[in-house]
Amino acid sequence: MDQDPLNVLAFFSEIPHEEGFSFRQHTTVGVGGCAPLACYPRGIDELVSLLNFLTERQIPYCVIGNGSNLLVSDAGFDGIVICTQRVCSMQASGNVLTADCGAGLCSVLAFAVQHGLGGAAFFQGIPATVGGAVYMNAGAQGCCMKDIIRAVTAWRNGDIVQIPAEKCRFSYKHSLFMDDDSCILSAELQLKNEDVESILSDINRIKQRRSALPGGRSMGCVFQNADGISAGALIEQSGCKGMSCGGAAVSDAHANFLINRGDATARDFVRLIEVVRARVLSQTGVLLKEEIRYIGVF
Repeated sequence: MDQDPLNVLAFFSEIPHEEGFSFRQHTTVGVGGCAPLACYPRGIDELVSLLNFLTERQIPYCVIGNGSNLLVSDAGFDGIVICTQRVCSMQASGNVLTADCGAGLCSVLAFAVQHGLGGAAFFQGIPATVGGAVYMNAGAQGCCMKDIIRAVTAWRNGDIVQIPAEKCRFSYKHSLFMDDDSCILSAELQLKNEDVESILSDINRIKQRRSALPGGRSMGCVFQNADGISAGALIEQSGCKGMSCGGAAVSDAHANFLINRGDATARDFVRLIEVVRARVLSQTGVLLKEEIRYIGVF
């Protein structure tokens, strides 16, 4: 197994790439080590070719979109990073909007507004790409991807397959894509024709609600809600607000946000997650489960 990134570039000489890729610079929380190489495919065809190449040669890789909801080891990742942000085409046909995996949710929402399509206002302010949002069935304001997905096109073991929504096994913060080695390529969103003013009104209402969320560098919400009980409320109830480990701290504004105070390491966040989990379990009897994705060796 040859993991030399230069050998990958010998086969993909024209693909945009970055050697010595820093996760600290490319994740919303701003921690993590480096990877030897990151590749930026410019469309689905190039993404599929890259996936086929890496799997055939058993070269380890990880796929990231906007770098949110990720915690990467301080040791980095000893493989190839596939960044999907340039795989971002969108098209609308009737009330179906199809978006590639790297399209940012805010860009998709703007595209939907241009075409008079409602039903995606909950995308407002979510710092994710379509692929990441489908992967974890992301949601906000009582809505989630499951509610609007018609079908997902994915790469799986060298094949391109289309999976209808009812077979994606969507549940709270979960989809079948978490359980296999497939890669989401695009998603069809079943939206609805609406008056643009009505759509904008919904977006502005959600924008106002989200304005209270913490600023600064974070992964977003770290823990899943437990049986309908807000994880943030449980953490606050347990006296964890303001708690810190090294440069990582529980936000005073929203207890389910762990903030990088500027000099945090991934290890700081791991320690803080375990401290918060133990405190909540001790105080409430609830064992919190993370909704973030880990990359690398911890």
